[in-house]
Amino acid sequence: MSGRLQLQCPNGCVPAHFEALNAPLFVDASGRYLEHDSKRATYVCATCASVAVDIAAAARQMVRDRTAAPPTLVCPACATEMLPPDDDPLATHVECPACGVQFAVEEGMPRLHGGGA
Repeated sequence: MSGRLQLQCPNGCVPAHFEALNAPLFVDASGRYLEHDSKRATYVCATCASVAVDIAAAARQMVRDRTAAPPTLVCPACATEMLPPDDDPLATHVECPACGVQFAVEEGMPRLHGGGA
């Protein structure tokens, strides 16, 4: 988890107190707090037990989404990389401009060719 948290209960509970679940807590031999790892934590509202929303993380993701490179397709026949069609962004099939092969958009996604997530 990068950056600071800005947790909010989706139900608007006051006071804004949250419980961290699944966050490893490290203590010394006498049980005194040393540190914790919040990367794997899920936060819930201490009042109503709803999963908390991290508004700061949502804002960071929105910025990443706006600045992300457009997805590219790879022709399964000739490996030409191309952008999805601008005129029909919901198209299910595309035609390769290099070799003319028609293929489903899913077939051209990089994750099927060993790249991407």
